Amino acid sequence: MLNAQIIEPNKGNQKQWFGTGGAQYRDKTSQEQALNTSLERFQSHQLADLDKANLMDRVDVKFMLPRAFLPSLLAQLQSYYSVLEINNQRISRYYNQYFDTKNLRFYHEHHNGKLNRFKVRQRTYLDTDTQFLEVKFKNNQKRTIKSRIPCSKTENSEQARNTFIQAAMNMSYDDLVLSQQGGYQRIALANEACAERLTLDFNLWYQADENSEKINLLGFFIAELKQQKRSKRSPFFQLMSKNNIVPASFSKYCIGCALLKNGAIKTNQFKPILRQIEKFSKAHQSDIYLSN
Repeated sequence: MLNAQIIEPNKGNQKQWFGTGGAQYRDKTSQEQALNTSLERFQSHQLADLDKANLMDRVDVKFMLPRAFLPSLLAQLQSYYSVLEINNQRISRYYNQYFDTKNLRFYHEHHNGKLNRFKVRQRTYLDTDTQFLEVKFKNNQKRTIKSRIPCSKTENSEQARNTFIQAAMNMSYDDLVLSQQGGYQRIALANEACAERLTLDFNLWYQADENSEKINLLGFFIAELKQQKRSKRSPFFQLMSKNNIVPASFSKYCIGCALLKNGAIKTNQFKPILRQIEKFSKAHQSDIYLSN
């Protein structure tokens, strides 16, 4: 049975976290040590080990959690999940370039609640130096269907991209422009028996382009549960329910647009998430101040 208490009460110079059922901050050094210790206790898997938990066609749900939750959350999940390990690393680095039309069609369709909508990105796995051009399609059954092709620098690269985009979206690759770039660190967990994956993304950052100012989102992480079929029997989902933590509609691309465009586009749909980001950021800065 899962323990509903995520972080045990401790004495000392720590700060109570709002609305998280008793979670508390740790200073940065002890937090990183606890994170590494928690990850070392997991069994590991490789990408080739995943079959049912590959999940290119899936349902998913996301949660926003304070960064201080992460080590103790992992400690309670280690009996149920294995962790992806690549080149002896259990924390991976991601770099994404998102594409949209000049009038931000994909952003506005998401903001306006349209189903059967697309996202396009080029994802780089920095630890293996591999790249994929990806299309994510959210259908009217709220399933996420991801297709992708490896990126190359051959003479036929542009043709391959255009053929892929045309087949996936019925539009030309030439109609797309770079909208933003960004990245994060990820811990990728999987339960093959339950056909589910759980990704934990933190240290998110965004830029309009490589010459613009970088926006860093600290103090929280995004947990995304990916399943073949939606099931509340998931060990992670049960843990969230026992702590009264509700899902959050967090789109990395749309939040990046809302932050980078800075009032130039409609953001009403994302204001609750933007307010939560601001709270996490203020609490993170306060925690840094208290620990110094």
